[in-house]
Amino acid sequence: MIMKILAIETSCDETAISIIESHGSHTSRQFYVLSNIVSSQAKLHAKFGGVVPNLANREHQKNLVPVLITALKEAKLYKSQKQKISGALMFQCGEALEREAELAKIFPIIFKITKPIIDAIAVTHGPGLEPALWVGINFAKALALLWEKPLIPINHMEGHIYSALIHQNEKNNSKFKIQNFEFPALALLVSGGHTELVFIKKNGSYKIIGETLDDAVGEAFDKVAKMLNLGYPGGPVISAYAEKGNARAIAFPRPMIHSANLHFSFSGLKTSVLYYLRDHKKYSREDIAASFQQAAVDVLVAKTKQAIKKYGAKTLIMGGGVSANKKLREEIMKSIPDIQIFFPNLSLAGDNALMIALAAFFRKQKSATSIRADGSLRLR
Repeated sequence: MIMKILAIETSCDETAISIIESHGSHTSRQFYVLSNIVSSQAKLHAKFGGVVPNLANREHQKNLVPVLITALKEAKLYKSQKQKISGALMFQCGEALEREAELAKIFPIIFKITKPIIDAIAVTHGPGLEPALWVGINFAKALALLWEKPLIPINHMEGHIYSALIHQNEKNNSKFKIQNFEFPALALLVSGGHTELVFIKKNGSYKIIGETLDDAVGEAFDKVAKMLNLGYPGGPVISAYAEKGNARAIAFPRPMIHSANLHFSFSGLKTSVLYYLRDHKKYSREDIAASFQQAAVDVLVAKTKQAIKKYGAKTLIMGGGVSANKKLREEIMKSIPDIQIFFPNLSLAGDNALMIALAAFFRKQKSATSIRADGSLRLR
C-alpha cells in the first residue's frame, strides 16, 4: 500500500510543509521524503528577543502559499493548468480563510494548481502560539476542501517524538524508516515552550509524568542569552559560548534536582544568573554560559534517570530544539549507558512538518470535521 501525506506546521515561527510517501504495512514500513521545506522567521523576531505571536501569524500568511508551491515542485507533484472551480467551492475556501485576510488574498493562486496526488493533509493544532496555529489550520482546511482530502489534526509534541525515530538510508538520503524500539519508552521533550517527561506504554499511548512548573528549559536559554546580550535564539549561542568557558566556574543552583517528583523548574536558575550579573561588574560570558548550561543539563539528566528507574523504561527518546544541545547529548549518553537512546537528526530537532506527517501516518486517524487551535494541548 502506497500513501502520500502532506503536512503543515505553523506552531511557532517556522512555516513548514512536508510531503512523505510510505510503502508497506504499519509493521514493516519504508518512507520517502518527497519534500521537507522550512521557512524560518528567526531573524525577524530576533530584534524583539523572542517570538511575537501576531507577527508570526502575519508572516505565516505571507509564506504558506510559496512554501506549498516549493514543496509540491520538489515532490514533483506540481502542475499548473486552467481549470474550472465552482463559485460554491471558492466561497467555502474563502470562509475557511476569513480570519486570515492576507492569506485569503494570495490563496486563489492555488486554484490554478492541479489537484496533487496525495491521500491526506495533516496539520499541527497544538500546542503552540494560537495566532500561529490558526493560520496553518485554516490553510489546511481550505486545501482539504479544494482538493477533497481528509484532514488529520496532530499534536506537535507527538511529532517531536517521531522525529527522533527516523533512520535514514545511507545510500538514499530521501529513504528512511522508523526504528524499532522497546516499550515501555520514555520521551524527554525539551524546547522553547516545553520541558516534559512522557511515559509511552505503547504506540499512541502517552502519559506526562513530569513537566516544568515555570519556564521551559529552552525559554531559560533564550532569557540568559538576552541577559548576556548574545542575541536570539539563545540555545545555539549559549552552547557556542559554553564550549569556551569553565562549567564549574560559578555554582549556579540545580532547582528541584533532588525533589521526589519528576517536575522541573528553571525560573530560579535564570534568576540566579540575573543576580550574578547584578553583583559582579567583571565577568566572563563564556564561564556564565558554561556554568548555566551545566546546571540546566544536570537537572535534565537527573530527572530523566529518576524517571527511567521509576517506570522501568527500556528506551529513551529525545525531542525538541534543545535536544540538539551538544552538552545535553554527551551527558545523556554518558550517564544513561544501559538503555536504547534515540536523538533526532540535528536538522529535525527544531520544528518541521516531516515529523507531523509521520505522526499522522501512525495515528491511523479518520478525517476530522472540526479542528481548533489549542495552545496548551497536552499529549494523551
